[in-house]
Formats: sequence, C-alpha cells, structure tokens
Amino acid sequence: MSALAGVALEHPVMNAAGTCKSVEDVDAFARSAVAAIVVGSITRQPRTGNAGNVYWPGRIYSINALGLPNRGLDYYGAHLPRMVDQAHEAGKPLIVSVAGFDVGEYAEIAEVVAGTGVDLIELNLACPNVWDGGAQKRIACFDSDQTAAVCTAVGDALLARAAGDPARRVPYGVKISPFSDPAALAELAAALAEPAGRSGRPGGPRFVTAVNTFPNALVIDADNRPVVDVELAGMSGPALKPVGLGQVRQLRRLLPDIVDVVGAGGVGEGRDVAEYLRAGAVAVQAATAFWNRGEDPSVFGSILAGWIDQMDPAAP
Repeated sequence: MSALAGVALEHPVMNAAGTCKSVEDVDAFARSAVAAIVVGSITRQPRTGNAGNVYWPGRIYSINALGLPNRGLDYYGAHLPRMVDQAHEAGKPLIVSVAGFDVGEYAEIAEVVAGTGVDLIELNLACPNVWDGGAQKRIACFDSDQTAAVCTAVGDALLARAAGDPARRVPYGVKISPFSDPAALAELAAALAEPAGRSGRPGGPRFVTAVNTFPNALVIDADNRPVVDVELAGMSGPALKPVGLGQVRQLRRLLPDIVDVVGAGGVGEGRDVAEYLRAGAVAVQAATAFWNRGEDPSVFGSILAGWIDQMDPAAP
C-alpha cells in the first residue's frame, strides 16, 4: 500500500491523462488493474482536439498531438459524480487532470471539479500540442511566474470551496514538461513550493507529475511527410524514460517532503516502475503502453505483474 498526497493507493501503477475521458472509459478502467483512475485533461469549453492523424506508434518512441480533446466543463461537472462512484465502487481514487488557457480558467475548472467528490486534481501545465490561430500556445510550466500564479489561484479557489478549512480542501498537483536546464527546473521547484492562499495558509501543490511528452518532435515517412498532420508533436515512450527518471531524481531533491513526485515517461513494464520508485517517485503513470496495445486497459495488469516480479528476491 502506498499513498499520493495523502490518498491511499493499493499499488503505484496508474494511467496517465489523455487515456480516459468519458463515463464509459472510467467503467473500463475501474475493471482494470490501475490503482487510481486519471480522467482528462479537461478544459472549460469542449474541444475536438487536433484534426487528422494525431498519433504515431513507434517501437522505441511514439509521438502524439492530441490537442486536449474533451467534452468540456459542463459535461464533467454533470458526470464526474457518477465517475467518482464508479471508481470508488472499484476501490480506486479518481484523479482529474485540468487544463486552462489562463490563470482564471485553471481556478474555475478546479473549483467545479473539487465539488464533484474527486480525490485529487492534477493541473496540466505541460501540454505541448495546443494550437490557436495557427500557432502553438505557450507551455505554462516553462514560465515559473505563471506557474506560481496558477497554483496560488487554484489554492485559493480550493480553500474557498472547503469553507476555509485546509483539511477539507481537495489536494492538487501539477504535471510538467521535461526540463533540460537544471537551473530552470530549480526555479520551477521553488515556484511550486511557495504559493499560499490569501488566508496565509499553504496553498501549494501536493504532488508533481514528471514528465509529459517532450515537445516539438518530428517524425517523417519515406515520402518526407510528417506522420502526424500538425507536423510537430510530443514524444513519449521508452526513449523518454531516462529523461523522466532524471527529472524525478532532481525534483525529489528540490521539493519539500510534503510534495510527492509521480513518474511518467516510458513506463511499459515492471522494471520501469521499480526504477521510477528508486529515483524517488511514489507512483507512476503510463499512456503510450496503453495506446500501443490498442487502448487495452489490461496492459496495466501486465505492468503491475512485472513490478511484483521485480519485488520478488528470486526475480532476475
């Protein structure tokens, strides 16, 4: 038994945001081996996501440019209570990933989501595949001031929702992109450790998920055409694991003990889980392994079984 931000987990294996979007999806994940179900990312307005081919599966790496497809806040405000019931009936916490396009949107979405009974909220500050007017939007986590502003606003909103009682506030975390500059990562970690609500009580994140896809990757086919229609996309899969492990190790050293770290990037078998835990994570998330198995949730059972084998002293 482990825990994330004070929420008990049966084991450390979870799905990552982007893999579960609907009531039907939650039902499928509730019957899978995941320890917690991550829904989203969700936005204020419904989004169809990017058009055309948005995913390319590779053996060593994959790329995707989904563009945050989801049914919007009204849908989730109405249906999340049922999703929570589905998850809890299966003995699993429900985590919702939210994505805003400004500080106020993050706070608004988080406040609505907190009122539906979810266990944790994950702020997606790392999506590299959102386009507006033909240009990519800024990746929020690369601006430490913006990150601090989002966390402060969300902390305030969640504390207000809990009637000023920190013990009743839904804990939240953030998901970040890979950082190649250790000084920039340290600045972000400092920003995540600082936010406080207007009441003066701590309002910062309780966990950090590292990492989202590596931005602006390009794969071309034999005819020199991009394999995804928007051309540039986020890279994921096994090739990202050393980067993810490095981010987890650095964040564990940089963040206060009250902030947990979740590992993501290249989790496809039990050994990957074990290595992320050794690097300092309390849990892991996986998406590419799910998509590359035809969106079959049974892949999480395979990952979990492999991790259990890794824990066996007799295992190689």
